[in-house]
Amino acid sequence: MQVKTYIGNSTKEVMEAIKAELGADAVILSSREQEKDGRRVYEITAGAERPDQSAKQMNNATQAPTASNIPSGWDDWHKEWDRLKDHIYSLMQPAMHWDRLSPHQRIALEYLQREGVESNVIVECYKTLISPKAAELSMLKVLASLVPVRSFSFVNYPQRIHIMVGPYGSGKTSTALRMAFLRKQERPQHNIAFINADSMRGNGRLVLRHWADLSGFPYFEAPDKDAMYAALSACKEVNCIFIDMQGLAKNEKLDDKLRVLGLDTVQANVHLTLSPHYSYLKEILRRYQNPFPTSICWTKLDEAEHYAELINVAVWTGLPISALSFGAELQGTLAPSEEAQIWRLILKHQLPKG
Repeated sequence: MQVKTYIGNSTKEVMEAIKAELGADAVILSSREQEKDGRRVYEITAGAERPDQSAKQMNNATQAPTASNIPSGWDDWHKEWDRLKDHIYSLMQPAMHWDRLSPHQRIALEYLQREGVESNVIVECYKTLISPKAAELSMLKVLASLVPVRSFSFVNYPQRIHIMVGPYGSGKTSTALRMAFLRKQERPQHNIAFINADSMRGNGRLVLRHWADLSGFPYFEAPDKDAMYAALSACKEVNCIFIDMQGLAKNEKLDDKLRVLGLDTVQANVHLTLSPHYSYLKEILRRYQNPFPTSICWTKLDEAEHYAELINVAVWTGLPISALSFGAELQGTLAPSEEAQIWRLILKHQLPKG
């Protein structure tokens, strides 16, 4: 975050200077009036996030960056900065003018706070709600602007290759099967194949192979680059390929894993499966950064007590939610995401219908 103090003859003058230099998303950290040379001046300290240049380079590059490009201690610095930001946002909350919100807005924001939405996200919600445009929109429309949605469908995700990633136990294998069934229902004429890059783990391997055989989907195992190239070559006539990736070990990163398997140069969508149960989501998100278009599939929603993490992750990353998964069965337990579904889930704890 870039932090700077501005001084001017009026609040309006200072705010215009902040907006011109730091942008409309600048966060006001402190403000005060003081006498200087016999006149009253206004001093405001503001901060603004700067885009992660390494992420930009990763998105624009033909190959993902190697570990040697990352400065020593980079992850530790990020963790320390996250803690500092949490403290700053916690200090800012008592200074928020709740009376500027309508009763409905205040009730909704207080509810989200009780549900576990993080302090920095609450501040972002507050900034959105007090903006002039918010008065012209419904409460749900304002909140929906914070949570991008891109429903899983052929129109939104036309790529042939869909890479399923996520921590062990997040349900990525069953989510891959459910998404394949959904694609087959939407496009009956499409041929679908599975490539299992997680073939060393027995349970997921057996389940994926079993259901692929029952459904008539070609199935391949590809634990290394040569096997992956052979599987992709065998799937030249297939319309849609789902690749089930391994979970990452503690110090592994997804872009490195993709490069090892030779997947760093293919055209693909990555679907990251997450459960609201996880308490270390920021660390997961860092390790699963990659150069491909990515969506979030929320899983095991029927087992969760609250759904604040759907908002937290959306605000942290800007990644769209593509699907919502719930229940143990493979049929009828995954719904392509819709704004109304997501907010019924968050505000009413009402699960979607498959």
